[in-house]
This record gives sequence, C-alpha cells and structure tokens, in this order.
Amino acid sequence: MIDKEYSVKELIDGLNKKEFTSRDLVDFYIERILAYDKSGVMLNSIAEINPEVYEIADILDLERSNGKIRSIMHGIPIVIKDNINTKDKMHTSASSIALENFYAPEDAFVIKKLRDAGVIILGKANLSEFAYFMSFDNMPSGYGSRFGQVKSPYSKNIDPLGSSTGSAVAVASNLIAVSIGTETNGSLTAPAKNNSISTIKPTVGMVSRSGIIPISHHQDTAGPLGRSIEDCAYLLQIIYGYDSEDLYTHHIDNKEFNFIDALKKDIRGKKVGFVKYTNLDYNDEEKEIEKEAKDIFEAAGCEVLSFEIENKKMPNHITLIYDFKVDLNHYLAKYRPVGINSLKDLISFNNQDSRNRLKYGQSIFTAAEKTSGALTEVEYFKVRKENLEVAGEYQKLLEENNLDVLVSVVRSSHAPIFGNPVIAIPAKPLIDDEPRSLFFIGKKFDDENIIAFANLYEKKTFKRLKPDLKNIR
Repeated sequence: MIDKEYSVKELIDGLNKKEFTSRDLVDFYIERILAYDKSGVMLNSIAEINPEVYEIADILDLERSNGKIRSIMHGIPIVIKDNINTKDKMHTSASSIALENFYAPEDAFVIKKLRDAGVIILGKANLSEFAYFMSFDNMPSGYGSRFGQVKSPYSKNIDPLGSSTGSAVAVASNLIAVSIGTETNGSLTAPAKNNSISTIKPTVGMVSRSGIIPISHHQDTAGPLGRSIEDCAYLLQIIYGYDSEDLYTHHIDNKEFNFIDALKKDIRGKKVGFVKYTNLDYNDEEKEIEKEAKDIFEAAGCEVLSFEIENKKMPNHITLIYDFKVDLNHYLAKYRPVGINSLKDLISFNNQDSRNRLKYGQSIFTAAEKTSGALTEVEYFKVRKENLEVAGEYQKLLEENNLDVLVSVVRSSHAPIFGNPVIAIPAKPLIDDEPRSLFFIGKKFDDENIIAFANLYEKKTFKRLKPDLKNIR
C-alpha cells in the first residue's frame, strides 16, 4: 500500500510530466479508501464512490494527451461533502436515510465549476446528518443515519467534529488530497482543527451556495480542506465566483481573485493583531503557540499588536432555527427529493421508523417546524441584530486599527456569524488527544490577503503529523 501524501502541486507536476495519469490517481485513492475506510480501521469517511469515475478520468487523460488542459487542476480527483447536489449517478443525501434514494436533478453551481475545470469528483463524503443541524439531544458530530459514525484517524478519544467530518477525515487519512466541505458555524474550521489539517472558510458570498442543502443563507458557505494552505488555495481558485442565483455573490460580480498568487505575497510592514478573550483562561500550550506565532510575524517585518475583548454570548442557534425552515423548505420544494417536499414531510418520514432514522432524535427539526417559515417573528430579528453586533467586533477591530489580519488560538463564532473569512492551520504535532489550530481572520472579501499570513506561519512551523492508520491510539 503506497502511503505517499501527494500535495496538489505534486499531483499537477506529476500529471504534466506524465509520471502518472488521472486514472492512476483514481486507482491510488480508491485502493486507500477500500483499505482504510471500508475495511480495517473503518474510518467511514466516504459515503460513496462515483460510479463513473474511471470513465471521467479516461476522458480527461485523453484531453490532456491531445493538449487540452481545462485548468491547473485538470484531472485531479477530489471528494465533496454529501450535501452538495451532483447530477450524476451519485446520491445527495446529507447522510440521512430520508434522502438515501435522492438523485439531484441538476449540479450545484460549485460542481459546474469543478466539472468545467476538469476536476474529478471521485466521491462524496459522509457528514453529520443534515450538517449537524438535526438534534440537540447528544447527537455526536460525524454521525448520520445513512452510514453511521465517522471516526478520527488519530485517536479513539478525539471527536473528529463536524459537520464536514468525512471531508476532513478523508484528507487527513490521505484518502484524497483535497476535499470540499461546508460551514455555517465552525463546520470547516472545527473538523480541520481536530483532524490536524488546514482549511479556508471563505467570506460568505465568495463561493456560491446554489444547489447545496442549506441551514442559513446568511452564514452557509462551501470551502476547501487540505493538508496545507497551498492545497486549499488551489481548490478555492476553482470554486469561487459570481452566481446570478446567489445574491451574496453579487458582491464579487466582475471581480477576480488569485488565491494561488496570494500564497507568495510579501507581508513586510503589514499589521497583525492577536486577539484574546478577557473571560477565558489560556493554558501554557496555547500561550506558547501564540508567542511562537508573534515571533514569526515580527521576524517577517510585521507590526504585531495585541487586543483583548470579552467573549460574549451569541445564541446563534435561535436565528438558525428560523432560517433553516425557510431555506430548507425552499430547497426541498425546488428539488422534491423522493416525496419529501418540506421540513414537515421530513419530520413525518423520520417518525415512521424512529429506531433507525432517529437514533438521536430530531429536536432541531421540530423546533424549526414550529416557526412561521416566513421570518415574521420579533425574536428572530431581535436576536439576529444582537448577534451581529457582537460578531461584528472582529470586523470592527480590523477596520478601526487598520489591521491586515487577526490571529487567535481560540476558534469562535464571530467570523461565521458576521461572514468574515477564516483560515485554520495546525498549531502542534498531534501526538496526544488535544488538537490545536491557529486561526487567521480577515475583513470580508479579503480572503486573498489572509492566505499570505497563514501560508507564512505554516511554512515556518508545519506542525502536522500524518496519522498512523495501522495503529490508531
């Protein structure tokens, strides 16, 4: 069994130099999936393999041999989260029995961009059912009624977190080089942290959400997961862009970004702000991680500043419950998956076989169904306004202090709720059961800029250790 962890750049170079073909790569990753995901340690990160993957790889190999290269990632396999529509022979199920027979009638916008770029969708990844927005009742992250529990590749004691659990575990385990997940509030950065990989949670509106099973149009986004920030940048370059059907992307209409070039941007003279919460205790490990990062940016010629703010409560679940009914009902009414045309239908379907479909209940579903579905409630607007006032503190810090990036050793809900971009980078070798990441936060649509800071930190430290899949702790 080959154990080499190819970077995206190595895959690109190998294809260009004819060291291997796209079919070879498909073989390589499927062999690993069969060995570690579907037998042996049973990571359970992959929902299904694309039945047409070899035919697609052969077509792209033929195009390459004829001199047709669709994009820099032509012929490279990836895995996508199973809440993203694909019009092919794969299901779109959100890891739920309720949607296990659903074939989407059209590709999501990001899938169209991937296909146009010649990226191979090797398969779909398991996730926390309905993106971890189904039940308050002790439902573990990474669990779905369709395929069960996704497991950590590092330790039985580590929660692999979600909701993009399978997308993160597949990358960490070298079942694929890069993947796509989605986030509403931490579902990219949390599994990246606990699986010791990197991610870019883009500004909300940088990547289209059309054709993705939703939670909230205010906060949802798709984003890349990889073993380095460079790998993530290559994939983000493919999937970002304006979509006439997603109003949030209208902010980038006629704008071009180059996330790959951003990796090499000079950050000398830039201002880096480190943020701490006055009402949180930081242990010695977190303090050391922060000190090392400060030293790195000072040595790079940056002006390093420190800020303290209170970690105030933001009851995000309250507003998401209201958004969820509106957005999910719109998705279900549009795509009509196998007789489930509304949240009410979904609840009823699950109740018909609660033993198999509702191991951890559906209390979030039922709470959402009790709302009007028309966003007419006073509570919704009151809480949303209060949440945005608190969540906007990061944007305010960045703007008022003319900062280029904020850095934190603690993951928070500020950026997800307000829509700011966030990058997570492993901040320690994961040799115990306490994963750590360093988080880089930027102004809205300043995703390019913060990539440079995250890349420098990663290059200077590169803390990540690959998991020993034959001896998981």
